[in-house]
Amino acid sequence: MSDIEGWDALAAAFGTLGRLHREPPDDALLDALTALLDQWPLADTEEAQLGVQRLRRSRELGEDAETIRRDHDRMYGVSATAVVPPYESVHRGTDGLVFDEQTLAVRDAYRSLGLSAPRLNREPDDHIGLEFDFVAQALVMALDADEAGTADPQVPVQAARDFVRDHLATWAPQMLQVLEERAATEFVRGLAALSLGALRSANTILAGS
Repeated sequence: MSDIEGWDALAAAFGTLGRLHREPPDDALLDALTALLDQWPLADTEEAQLGVQRLRRSRELGEDAETIRRDHDRMYGVSATAVVPPYESVHRGTDGLVFDEQTLAVRDAYRSLGLSAPRLNREPDDHIGLEFDFVAQALVMALDADEAGTADPQVPVQAARDFVRDHLATWAPQMLQVLEERAATEFVRGLAALSLGALRSANTILAGS
């Protein structure tokens, strides 16, 4: 896999995973995901293969959007106390609070590429879905720079590499393992496994870029 192919695969996978961590899918997106499982862009890890199997199993069991929404809500605490808080600061901060120093460090990383959280100051910047999406956006910038030839693609690639090392790698694997253990649906278990696989792939691809 070339650097460009690797960046493209990471951007596609991290963008999809970021969206799914932030919002559960509707039935239309479930259908689309099922149709594309054979084409998952980062399928070369055991975790990713398990994730694909679980998403297929979810469809076989008839898990619909409402069933998945309830599990997603229960895990991430959308309307009640979270089973698995999705914020870096809760897992890494000494007081277990949102909007701690980790949130501000993540905000600074976003700003380095001219980006910001969509609900700045209303939602913590360090939600796992936003962190996955930042990596995706950085790599899209790299792809665009390479195609246009007007900027150095290594600048956003380095930002993605640093972000995975300094942020996602420090807390997300443990959080995702708990998510995988405690989720009630095959879909959310599959999301956790796919995310673990994507992080493993990112370490390999970005290290060689």
